[in-house]
Amino acid sequence: MSAARDTILRSIAKGAAAAVPVPDYALPAWAADAPSHFAAKAKASVAHIHEIARSADAPLCIWSIIAAERLAPHLHIPASSPLRALPWHNALGLTLSAALPGGDGSAFSAADYAIAETGTVVFFSGPEAPPSWHFRAGREFVLVSRARIVPRLENVLALFSAGQALPATLNLVTGPSRTADIEQTIELGAHGPREVHILIAD
Repeated sequence: MSAARDTILRSIAKGAAAAVPVPDYALPAWAADAPSHFAAKAKASVAHIHEIARSADAPLCIWSIIAAERLAPHLHIPASSPLRALPWHNALGLTLSAALPGGDGSAFSAADYAIAETGTVVFFSGPEAPPSWHFRAGREFVLVSRARIVPRLENVLALFSAGQALPATLNLVTGPSRTADIEQTIELGAHGPREVHILIAD
């Protein structure tokens, strides 16, 4: 059996073509305005875009949306999240909760980066940002800095080659969760939020 195996492998090796080196590939230069392109792509994925002047305006913006849609006045934020330091006193009537959100709840998170090419928000997991929160809530509010909107996914991946610590999980979210498995009909909220609101802050 061993001799037969060796014969087969020698035959394969003789007929194998010489290895061709993989050519270097450079992405074409990004010419578009990244934040504007991101907003357009995110809207195309059925996400809602809200432009705010600064991160401190997020509480009032979120409260305005919740009040306008007559939603339950509760917002879930992890207990250790820096987002709890925002001026929530500007959102009178809104209650913060550190409990895990449910399917009818609203949660708030901060994106580490956003990708203009696809309208995707990027989350690095960590003690202050548990990944499960991006899949449990029926509605997710996401804060992203305009300066953290990069052209492509490759720009995010390059951070790890440059020394950025690799998180336990890297979550990429493009609009609300959806599926068309049943009768080819789009259903939102299949594996995560039914509604995504992205707040872009200067």
